[in-house]
Amino acid sequence: MNSVRLKCQLVQTARTAQTAIVLCSLVIALAGCGSDPNGHVSENEVVDTHFHEYLVRDLRTYFKLPASSSKSVGHEFIKGHEGVYQTGRGYPHYFLWVYVYDGNKIVSEGFAKVDAVDKNKFRVATFISRAQIKKDPRAIEETYGASLGADIINRANRP
Repeated sequence: MNSVRLKCQLVQTARTAQTAIVLCSLVIALAGCGSDPNGHVSENEVVDTHFHEYLVRDLRTYFKLPASSSKSVGHEFIKGHEGVYQTGRGYPHYFLWVYVYDGNKIVSEGFAKVDAVDKNKFRVATFISRAQIKKDPRAIEETYGASLGADIINRANRP
């Protein structure tokens, strides 16, 4: 009789533990769901009035171009990918084609994935030179998918 009572208590304890695990999982899942589905974007995205200024400043820093340098930077959005993108809880990011000029001459250019951070700066997460893209276009498509990958490759192949 005691063994039956013990088995019943074990079953009840197991059910209680399962219920607790399910409830904890639900609470954890819901904790990530805020009222603002773009919260991480709005927490980090640089406002339009400073976008270009901060982007140029941070691209110059990435390419190690001091203010006294005759070199400058330029950028354009990858065609078809002009807006902000968000992946999971990562920083919002932009897909750009970046140029480094020495006077009027382009000395470097390539694809850049740039993250917006804390509403006041950009971080170059990835830079791939035009030469690297042309050398291994398949790696670009594998990394960035068919749509964005094709647009990056097409941009690299433009004169």
